Amino acid sequence: MSQSPSAQSQLRLSTEVLEDVISHREVELPQECPECGHISKLELSEIPNSICRDCGYVIGCGVDTPGLENENNDNDSVDTQSWSEFYSITNSTEKQVATAFEEIEAVSDELFLSTGCREQIAEVYAAASAENVTDGRPTSLVVAAAICIGSREIEEPRPSERVASAMDLKTGRLKQTIRRFQEELDRGYSDLSAAAYITYLCNDAGLNSEVETRATQLIEAFETQDEPRYSSMHPAGIAGAAIYVSARDEVTQRDVATIAGVSKETIRVRVNDLKGASYNEPDASE
Repeated sequence: MSQSPSAQSQLRLSTEVLEDVISHREVELPQECPECGHISKLELSEIPNSICRDCGYVIGCGVDTPGLENENNDNDSVDTQSWSEFYSITNSTEKQVATAFEEIEAVSDELFLSTGCREQIAEVYAAASAENVTDGRPTSLVVAAAICIGSREIEEPRPSERVASAMDLKTGRLKQTIRRFQEELDRGYSDLSAAAYITYLCNDAGLNSEVETRATQLIEAFETQDEPRYSSMHPAGIAGAAIYVSARDEVTQRDVATIAGVSKETIRVRVNDLKGASYNEPDASE
């Protein structure tokens, strides 16, 4: 996210990271920091501006800090720093964006959001913010809609019901927001195969790659053999049923229904629908 000149002039680097970086660098002659008034200034070759060693203030704008990230990653004793630890918040807009990014990170493990998926979600959020679609809506609701749309756009979809549960939202309200985002941003309309849900659902259920492969093949066979009926079905429901059949008693229908964001009855009905599909199952001895 590009920063305005005012935001860049308030850029702060984590003092924990600074202490790790400066241990083998020279500190120039003392000069008063315009932010905190202390006289501890640092010059780093990676940053074309002076830094206050006490408060982490970076004087000027246009700061680029690739060297700091590399050195921090090389030192196992320094924990990964969050977005908010590197930047000071100067207005309500920046606070809203910071909160949104923190909420994305907060549910990333529960929803198994990859780095690429999180980046796409952030891009969707940024687009919504630029179009003022975020105005008047709770940040958690906007983030949830961005998760559903962004994950679909890179074909790693998350069921809206599951996202609503993870973020403590009402599913109906989230779906309304998703539709509004689709209309306002003209994105998120892509039709995906039920197979696109398989990897996430298997991860959430703790199932192995063999189950994932069997479930994917079962869905592909069903798509081919009964395309008219398939097109009218909830893809996450089909994926959940395929996983239940493929897992062979490793999970219950209730478990699958929960992670797929559908009812147990939906899973039961879809399991019956899938029984007629045939596919070439891999040899168990292989």
